[in-house]
Amino acid sequence: MKFKFTIQPYQTEAVESVTGVFAGQGFASPLSYRRDVPQAAQTSLFDGEAGDDFTMGFANALVELDAGQMLTNINRVQSRNNIHLSQSVVTGGLGRCSLDVEMETGTGKTYVYIKTMFELNKQYGWTKFIIVVPSVAIREGVIKSLETMADHFAEEYGERMQHFVYDSSRLTGIDQFASDSKLHVMVINTQAFNATGAAARRIGMQLEEFGWRRPIDVIGETRPILIIDEPQSVLGADKKNKTRQGLQQFNPLFTLLYSA
Repeated sequence: MKFKFTIQPYQTEAVESVTGVFAGQGFASPLSYRRDVPQAAQTSLFDGEAGDDFTMGFANALVELDAGQMLTNINRVQSRNNIHLSQSVVTGGLGRCSLDVEMETGTGKTYVYIKTMFELNKQYGWTKFIIVVPSVAIREGVIKSLETMADHFAEEYGERMQHFVYDSSRLTGIDQFASDSKLHVMVINTQAFNATGAAARRIGMQLEEFGWRRPIDVIGETRPILIIDEPQSVLGADKKNKTRQGLQQFNPLFTLLYSA
């Protein structure tokens, strides 16, 4: 069965509101860097024979706009949508800015932020995204949306978005995320990094099966754009809670908060 999606004008407006914040940002291909190598390869590194042991990583290019330019863009979007004008760029400690996108329930929030990722890639070249959700149930719903909408967006943009679910017992997905220069998204629920169990702690541990690297460091090197689904549940009211501190470790380029 093939689904057909009708694009609503308000959904397009929501996408354009986000992309408009970065008006003046040039298009930039992902920045490449030589990634860290597994512990086993360190010996050859000092022998001058490690060239083939390095793999390339790709990171989102930095936001070139200064705070003044971003605030001007944000105010322009707010004026167009009859929203009270911000006096400064809000960051929340999660990158260059933290933008709230509020939508009515049942208006296609997931569709909007998936389309927004495609547009941010098309207009500015950003390729690394992380969708953060408050529960496993919502995570599974997001994955289902990514799968059912794949053909629709492939037809519109001419490429497919690679996606995977973070799993502390299967870390190959993180390596693929870091080494892929194409559009790539990781989906993670908050319990995977802010719970007290051993599985949740693994994201910040040096793991032998992961070349003695910390998964969070490998992710952070890519400077991902965070998409937070239902921020009222993910972040909570406490500005210094464990989840917010955990999200800062992802080293986000900026953060988009989608609430309904």
